[in-house]
Amino acid sequence: MSRMESRIGWCFTALLFVAFALGASGAWHGEDALLKANIPVGGIAWLWLFYAQRKASWMHWRGTLQFAACWLIFLLFKGIAQFWIGAFRDGVLLAADRALWGGLSLPEHALALETPWLSEVVSLGYLAFYFVVLLPVIWFSWRRKTSEAHVFFLGLSAMYLVGYTGYLLVPASGPFAAFPDIFPYPVRGGAISALLASIVTEGITGMDVFPSLHVGITLYVLGFFALGTVRGYRIVAALLMLIFVPLTIATIYLRYHYGVDLIAGTALACCVLVMVRRERRLYSNRFSNGDLP
Repeated sequence: MSRMESRIGWCFTALLFVAFALGASGAWHGEDALLKANIPVGGIAWLWLFYAQRKASWMHWRGTLQFAACWLIFLLFKGIAQFWIGAFRDGVLLAADRALWGGLSLPEHALALETPWLSEVVSLGYLAFYFVVLLPVIWFSWRRKTSEAHVFFLGLSAMYLVGYTGYLLVPASGPFAAFPDIFPYPVRGGAISALLASIVTEGITGMDVFPSLHVGITLYVLGFFALGTVRGYRIVAALLMLIFVPLTIATIYLRYHYGVDLIAGTALACCVLVMVRRERRLYSNRFSNGDLP
C-alpha cells in the first residue's frame, strides 16, 4: 500500500465516521423508520472498514469496503439535513450560477429545451450512473490483488472524500427542491422520466449537490479507462462517453444541479486523475506484472 493510499484511506474512514455520527443522531431524533433502520447497517459497514484499514491482511478488500461503507452511510445524510443543517446554500449557488451564465443559471437556460423525448433520453443517461460505478467496482473487487484495482479504488475514494466534504460544508438540495416556483418538477416525459423522479423523491438526502459527483465520478471512471494502458480499456472509455454526455446534460436539464456543481465535479475528477496517473507509475515501477503481494 502506498503512502497516498494510506493517507486517503484514513481520512476517508474519519470522514465517514463523522457523517455516520451526525446522520445517525439526526435519524434517531426523527420519525423516519427506514432511516433509523439504516443506523445499524451503516455502523456495521464503518466498523468493518475500520478493521480492514488497520489490518494488513485485509488490504486488498479496503477499496471495496470503502465503497460499500460510503454508499450505506450516504443514506444517513438525510438525517444530517433534517436535524443538523440550519441554513442551506442553494441561494448562494444559484446566485453564483447566474453570475457565470449571463444572468440566468444553467438550469434556467435549460428550461427552454424541455421536450418529452429529450426527457426520456437524459433520464436514461442519469440512471446509467449506477452501472457506471457498480460494474467497475464489481470488476476491480474481483481483481482486487492487482495494482489497477488499488489505483482505481484510491481515486474513487478520493472522489467521495472530497465530494462528501463538499456536501457537509456546502449543503444544498438542488434547483428543483429549493426553488420549485422557478423549476417545475418533474419534467414532462414518459415512463423512464417518471421512474427516475420516483427514485429521486425516495432517495434524496437534501444536501448532495455541490460538487456534482454524478458528473465527477462518471468523468473519473471514463478518464481512468481512457488513460490506462490495459488492453480493452479504450473500448470501455468510448462506451462510457456515450453515457457521459446525456448524463451531464441530465444533471442540469432535470433541475438536480447548478452549473457550478458541474464545474466543481469536473475539476475534482481532473485533479484525482492526475494523482491516479502518478500512482499508476509508482505501482508499475514496483510491480512489473501488475499483481500485488
